[in-house]
Amino acid sequence: MPLTAKIRAMISILLNLLIVLPTWAQSTAQLEADLNAHSDRMGTRIQLASIYIKQNEFDKVIALLNAYTDQLPDEGYLALASAYSNKKDFTNEIRVLNLLVAKREDDYRWHMLLAEAYIKSASVQLTPEKNKDLVTSAIQQLRKVLGKQPKFKPAFDRLLDTLLINKLHNDARELLMEGIEKFGERAELYRDLCRLDSTDGFLVQSLNNCRDAIRLAPTFPDNYVYLVQSLHDQKDDQQAERTIVNAAKRFPNSEFVQWAAGTLFLRKKNFPVSERYFKAALTASPRATRSRFGLAQSLFETGSYNAALENYIAACASGEQPIIDNFLAAGGRLKQNGNYKLG
Repeated sequence: MPLTAKIRAMISILLNLLIVLPTWAQSTAQLEADLNAHSDRMGTRIQLASIYIKQNEFDKVIALLNAYTDQLPDEGYLALASAYSNKKDFTNEIRVLNLLVAKREDDYRWHMLLAEAYIKSASVQLTPEKNKDLVTSAIQQLRKVLGKQPKFKPAFDRLLDTLLINKLHNDARELLMEGIEKFGERAELYRDLCRLDSTDGFLVQSLNNCRDAIRLAPTFPDNYVYLVQSLHDQKDDQQAERTIVNAAKRFPNSEFVQWAAGTLFLRKKNFPVSERYFKAALTASPRATRSRFGLAQSLFETGSYNAALENYIAACASGEQPIIDNFLAAGGRLKQNGNYKLG
């Protein structure tokens, strides 16, 4: 579950704002001597930990602060949590942030950081059940953030990202509708609704949402593909064909659009036309396996068996079982027609 660059940047900025770094000149040696003489001076302990954070001495930060989690100020918890995070010890980061959240339940910032810690831990957790528990905890914390700050967009974006990555489409769909109420008609919200409704078979909703997505972002090609998919699923073949042909003309460099056009005509058994679109898709993205596979099928159906074989072999390199099965079936058809050598 990789963190997006946008979310990483946001969390980094938040941590930098929250961890109070020393603003007066005092040497590390002086602070260490002072702390050795007066171990109860929490301000000195925090100041020294802040210096170690800047020096990437995370073990020293942990040694300084971990035994004092019963009396740390907010910046102390954050410094300790940051040290664990940098060591990728997310279990202990979660432990420390939970202590802070328990003390400052009403501060949405701590819930946000705790949610991120759960997500980071889930990204390295190999046990499916444990991963599910961590994701659930992250979602709960993000919902708490939005409960306290309904229009805090970073939390909304992170929650949506988490729901989509974990294929919780119904929850994601509800959140997107809430987002439209909170933030207004935003192109990216309708874009995700269009894609979800189309791929999940909510045909009536997908037609409306995809058209709204196109209205709000007419230069984003993917929306046209999902609209065409929904039109095709509703058996409105003429409108689907007109829409994808126009989109293919408008977005010649979109592999997704060209592939979708090729796929539509492949289903209609118009193989010369599907071949043209798949070739255009590969011009846009030469390594696109799905377009290579589509071209192989189109060439095979037009009788260009040697060219089809070349493209089948390239597509089969992906190891995707449906491609391999189709390739084997093509060979079987050639043998049935007496072409044993090529078959």
